[in-house]
Amino acid sequence: MKHRKYAKTIIKIFCLLIFPLILLALTTKSTDHQLKADEEDVVVSPKFKPTKDPKKFIGIWLTSGYDLQPQENYYTTVGDPVTIRTNTGRSVWAVLTGIFDGIHFRWWETPDGSNWSEVDKNNNGQKKNFTVTPTEVGTNWYQLDTQFYTYITWYLKTHLYSQVTAVHALEEAVDAISLDVTVDDDYLYNTSDQLSNTTYAHAKPTPVNATGKITWSIDNPDLATIDEDGQITANSNGKSGMVKVTATMTNTDTPDIQGTTDVEIGGGLDDQTVKSGSSATYTLKGNTGGDGDDDDGTTGTITVDWYKYMPGSNNKVQVASGDSTTYVTDTVNMDDDESYFQAVVTLKSGKVTKTITSNKAKLTVIPSGEPDIDINNTITNNTYTDDKDTDLLLNKVINGDNISYHNTLTNQSLDGILKNSNYVIPLRMNTQVNQVKLNNQILTADQYTVIPDASNNADDLVINSGNININETITIDVDTTVQNVTQNNTFKGTPYIYGTNNDGNIYRRETSNEVINYLSNQIEPTIQDIDYGTITTYSQSVLKYRPDKANNPNNIIDINDNRRDKSAVQLYLSQDDNFLHENGETPLPVSLRYYNNGAHQNILNNKTLISSSELGNELASISWQRHEGLLLYVDSLPLLAGKYSTTLNWHFENSL
Repeated sequence: MKHRKYAKTIIKIFCLLIFPLILLALTTKSTDHQLKADEEDVVVSPKFKPTKDPKKFIGIWLTSGYDLQPQENYYTTVGDPVTIRTNTGRSVWAVLTGIFDGIHFRWWETPDGSNWSEVDKNNNGQKKNFTVTPTEVGTNWYQLDTQFYTYITWYLKTHLYSQVTAVHALEEAVDAISLDVTVDDDYLYNTSDQLSNTTYAHAKPTPVNATGKITWSIDNPDLATIDEDGQITANSNGKSGMVKVTATMTNTDTPDIQGTTDVEIGGGLDDQTVKSGSSATYTLKGNTGGDGDDDDGTTGTITVDWYKYMPGSNNKVQVASGDSTTYVTDTVNMDDDESYFQAVVTLKSGKVTKTITSNKAKLTVIPSGEPDIDINNTITNNTYTDDKDTDLLLNKVINGDNISYHNTLTNQSLDGILKNSNYVIPLRMNTQVNQVKLNNQILTADQYTVIPDASNNADDLVINSGNININETITIDVDTTVQNVTQNNTFKGTPYIYGTNNDGNIYRRETSNEVINYLSNQIEPTIQDIDYGTITTYSQSVLKYRPDKANNPNNIIDINDNRRDKSAVQLYLSQDDNFLHENGETPLPVSLRYYNNGAHQNILNNKTLISSSELGNELASISWQRHEGLLLYVDSLPLLAGKYSTTLNWHFENSL
């Protein structure tokens, strides 16, 4: 009985001993990480369970961890050192609450994937970047334990464990044929807080076992810099732009290989342009993933406050607050044009706070509607005024008159701009343009042009009137002189404006017709030829009468008195030469007599008054009864047969 009891006790003890071992084995197995070397399969159990990758919010560390992990594999040759580069960071909460903590490094190594030992301090075992110089072909594995603590509170260490990395020592160097460059964050902040202005670049060669060394460069050091670890640091003085990051891998037997990528540097927000009646969306750029719960138990809150600056104001008004990195404005109108928006991120842990302020991002509001141009146009004759003239009708306009055109254009639209506009005034052809004013400013010759339009007997005056904004009024004044009017006519022109609307489509608006009645300002007679028929040999000392068609009621002279000012005028008639035969030499022995009220006088070389008008009256057309006016008196014979003719001179003279 005692033996059995003892046996049971032994079994119980053995079970108690073996159970923790089983638990330990299970626990260890759950954290095993399988890594394979090139030359053989090796299952590597990490010395420590690797810390999760950090979570970031626009570059701000929300959790602690490695932002630069060791590469999974490094390749070199025997005797050629290779540096394992790392970087760790603590969450913003841990930084705010543990500002006196120091950072310490402990490297561990294993040649077989299971038996780990701490690397001696003298072999760089306590440095962040660990340099390994292989002495033989093969693979070793390494893991870093980064510790944060003070010497007073060493027992409260924070451990951050890296991923396991392998260093492969090859017999011969391997050259790269290409290089792929990536970055953790493609947007960095240029703010002075320096919480969100760094990231890391990485270079992956092809083939993956290339043994060359990587060096880094950046094309614009004013915007950002890069160090030997590939850490990119943005400027902190507000400069924005795009930088090109270049990695160069040195090859042993072939030319070096390069790869590039781009990183944007900015203040967090982009300017926005939207149409009126819609909303604008502002979003903080960069990596905004993650939450605020840290693995080491430190927690905090993040608040994003959004502010608006009205146009022309430095005073800001809060428009939103919460955890959203995006702000959508209310429906905007043209009053919101050139306002600005800004985000302020507040990080708080306990009583400790930290803020990050974005740039001010501009809002440009584009009108979304059609322009609505109202045109008020008038014409004025500054030389003469007729009692029947109106703002759009001028009468009795003659050469030398000074005509002015006044135009007022108002954009009545609430949200439509007229862009690149031109105002067109049709003028009578050959009108002299003396001066053009836009908003009382005299335009130069290259700011307007005259385009002939022969089909309408017009010259189109085209004036560059630029953009006409909402509720904007412009004035256009044109000064002209009338010239080359030789006959009465009427000219009608319709001014109009054209340009483009907000969508780039053509906009045109006509205004009221302008009518100008031009006068030749002359007496315009139409004189009938007089044929006295045939003179026979027995016609001596007789009168020859005009044919019936040259007598009343028909006019011998049709007179259009187109003078604007009807001064008294007299019409005279004279004959300078005799009737001559068609041979040009033989005179006809006749005389022209002007008969009036039974009396007559010979008009040869005798200026004879035929008609007259009084002041203010038109000169009337002239008609004669059969026995009045010009009659032909045959003086003597013989006559040479043939045709005879002479020229009569009609004189119009103003009376004094």
